[in-house]
Amino acid sequence: MRTVASAIALAVVMLAGGVARAEPPWIGLSLGGGSFGGAKIKAVIPGSPGQRAGILAGDEVLSIDDRATESPQAVIESVKAGGIGHIGKLRIVDGKGHTRTVSVTYEARPDRETLQRNALVGRPAPDFLPSVQAGDKVPRLSSLRGKVVVIDFFATWCGPCIETMPHVEEMHRKLKSKGLVVLGVSNEAPATVAHAAERFHLSYPLASDDSDGVSSSYQVFALPTMVVVDRQGVVREVSVADTDAVDSAVKAALGSK
Repeated sequence: MRTVASAIALAVVMLAGGVARAEPPWIGLSLGGGSFGGAKIKAVIPGSPGQRAGILAGDEVLSIDDRATESPQAVIESVKAGGIGHIGKLRIVDGKGHTRTVSVTYEARPDRETLQRNALVGRPAPDFLPSVQAGDKVPRLSSLRGKVVVIDFFATWCGPCIETMPHVEEMHRKLKSKGLVVLGVSNEAPATVAHAAERFHLSYPLASDDSDGVSSSYQVFALPTMVVVDRQGVVREVSVADTDAVDSAVKAALGSK
């Protein structure tokens, strides 16, 4: 259950940037350098205006409203200038050089929790090979089909993470025989992660993500973030410090064949 202390600590983590401000206009594209003189789309955020408009990863934005967008920053500035509700005309070129014009209605950027849930819940879990530092070795996530997996993103300096550890440990001990795999993941150094098992009396595997690759793929923005993956490899829950939600998702996933 989410405690008062956890809620306060979580609020500090999430609001550390200062006073809340209105979100800027957004179309949901991850951008990089292009090959046709524009900004290449590396990824399209699920549920975003860009996805609904039919924009695809690999496309390149050549211009917006007839203004050249030769860089990711140019796209950002153009969308910002248009404002929420503006219908932008994006000139797009695909990887084969075919061009088209796409109309996109700019929306307010969702909060990070909404973005994370839209990107993960109901979708295949991003695959990775854990760098296990303590506990039993764990294979690549995609090799665990048929099991229910709980990924607990934590840090040894995180108070709410430490508060939830006994609950996660109990879950591991009680449900391992029923098909549950629990994996703790921290972006701290391998030696720190290895020591955490003894320090906090944990028997489930702990992995180091010191390159932040796994945390980034799961869009972790606050700790502890817990992800439940069902037997088919699909994310069924992602929550921050909410063990009740995790328990419910695990129960449902274990009961489903």
